[in-house]
Amino acid sequence: MKIQRKFGVIGALALFVLSGCASADAAGPPASGGSIEVAVTKICAAGSSADCVAVNGEHILLTHSAFQRVELKAAAAANDQSGNAVDLELTEDGASVLAASTAAASEAGQEARVVIKVGDKVMSAVRVAEPLRADHVTIQLPDDVTAEEFTAQIRRS
Repeated sequence: MKIQRKFGVIGALALFVLSGCASADAAGPPASGGSIEVAVTKICAAGSSADCVAVNGEHILLTHSAFQRVELKAAAAANDQSGNAVDLELTEDGASVLAASTAAASEAGQEARVVIKVGDKVMSAVRVAEPLRADHVTIQLPDDVTAEEFTAQIRRS
């Protein structure tokens, strides 16, 4: 997986800086409000700790107390992206939390990751090369999660 800004590759999960709003498609209506959670962590050797877990083929230290809420205005399946993706419109506070998390991870070096979680499900661990400062992002989801499942989980958050 990779993280992308609108014009370049940044890391591991696809995140695009967008100028438009989140929109709905056949996956269902957009979720209004809700949140995702993010945490900055680092990679670890498999079996090195009870908190060292596999996420998308990589092992990371996962401490649930480290997560911060990224509040959303809306979430919907991405209409204009190929593949399995969702558009997220962040609140001002949510954008600040995401910017701080991506800044911390980018400054922490090659082994740092931003973990993205919805409810109890960890969606991804993302390597970030530079801070992301935006109030609209598109997230490429893991193959085992549909946009409909993702937005439904956000509605419950």
